[in-house]
Amino acid sequence: MKQYRNIVFDADHTLIDFDADERRAFLAAFREAGVCAGAEEVETCWAYSAKNWNDLGLNDVHLPAVQAGYHGMYLDHVRSLFDFVEQKIGLNGRRAAAQEAFMRELSAPSSPVEGAEETVRALSRKYRVFVATNGLSAMQRSRLSAFLPFLSGLYISEEMGAIKPTRAFFDKMLRAIGGDVSECLMVGDSLSSDAAGAAAAGMDCVWFNRRGAARPGHIPLAGEIALLTELIPLLGGE
Repeated sequence: MKQYRNIVFDADHTLIDFDADERRAFLAAFREAGVCAGAEEVETCWAYSAKNWNDLGLNDVHLPAVQAGYHGMYLDHVRSLFDFVEQKIGLNGRRAAAQEAFMRELSAPSSPVEGAEETVRALSRKYRVFVATNGLSAMQRSRLSAFLPFLSGLYISEEMGAIKPTRAFFDKMLRAIGGDVSECLMVGDSLSSDAAGAAAAGMDCVWFNRRGAARPGHIPLAGEIALLTELIPLLGGE
């Protein structure tokens, strides 16, 4: 693999485990509402959250309407989610407090993906390491707190005024990083957000394919890994 100077990681589902964090946040919401709920109720709410996210179009990050309204749509998603929780599980008249507890817990330091801390720490000794993520600023900065000592920069869509995969996001990020785009490598799990956005900006991308999906032929990739620690030898490290 060619030599790079800057490694840019995606956050959710790449460095940090959003699914684990969201499950934990549902438990916090139930506790706040005084609801006796366990794993079955958490899975019911988590499954609805994934469906609602998709139904609202938040997976369709290539659509102009989503790109323009992403952060407001995220908050709409949370409100819709708690409509469901209130109807399906019940919140003892404490919906507002439960929703606040959910958001507070989802903004706590995140559960890292396997090998994430080890990989970022090791690469930061040789490369400039960055994170580029869609999301709300206060939430993502807190969730990524374990990684901050090893980062040379953190680019969050709410602060950037644009989301991945838009050219506006990548151009602004690359200007801030400096140097030539050929020196930058994107690492992420999302083909539509990370790989497609990087390709449009002329930036190489390694696909973090932790679930073993079929490799597409229409998006150029510099490599593919199933574990984050595989990135180190792929880049020529030990």
